[in-house]
Amino acid sequence: MPLSAEDAIPLRGLVTEELVQTAAITCARLLPHVHDRADLHGRDPLERYHNLLMGEIAELAVIAYLTGQGRCAVSAVDKAATIPDAGHDVVLRRRDGTAARCSVKSSLSYHHGIAAIPGQFRPAFNSREPRDINVQVYYHYNLRSEPRTTVAALAHAYVIGWAPERRLLGSEFAVYNGERRRVADLRLADLSPMAELLPLLS
Repeated sequence: MPLSAEDAIPLRGLVTEELVQTAAITCARLLPHVHDRADLHGRDPLERYHNLLMGEIAELAVIAYLTGQGRCAVSAVDKAATIPDAGHDVVLRRRDGTAARCSVKSSLSYHHGIAAIPGQFRPAFNSREPRDINVQVYYHYNLRSEPRTTVAALAHAYVIGWAPERRLLGSEFAVYNGERRRVADLRLADLSPMAELLPLLS
């Protein structure tokens, strides 16, 4: 059965003000050391900061969700580092006690809300990025009803689902909307709900 909006986990219940403050401090520290990849458009410092902040909060939200479900999940990123991370964001523990590398991607929809996001968008992983476990987080604006939301907000942000490395790498890769980068040619609806990840972890 395809993943749907009902499977998504709202960030509003996972991310506290304290976590946002911690993420903001981390991103301010990292901003001077972040450079745009060749397959992304050039970002100015404000856009780069917003992207960093959304990604950092996405990572913290995934950790909060999994630890709240009694699973081991710790950041794999040295928040004081000035060089790129190792390509994964979180270390998880499988049922057999071995470590699993988890990559978390965050994306933003300016047009579609959560009801349409699973069927409209692809996971944001290119062919070099998948790790053992890959989680997609999505933010969306709310432009048509009150209160309007024109920046990333916890009220309109969700942990969508996850996929193992083999599922992403087993797909074709297609150009991501608005970018040169190529990503797994799947829909978010092809991912598995987060609830299905829990039995695989300890």
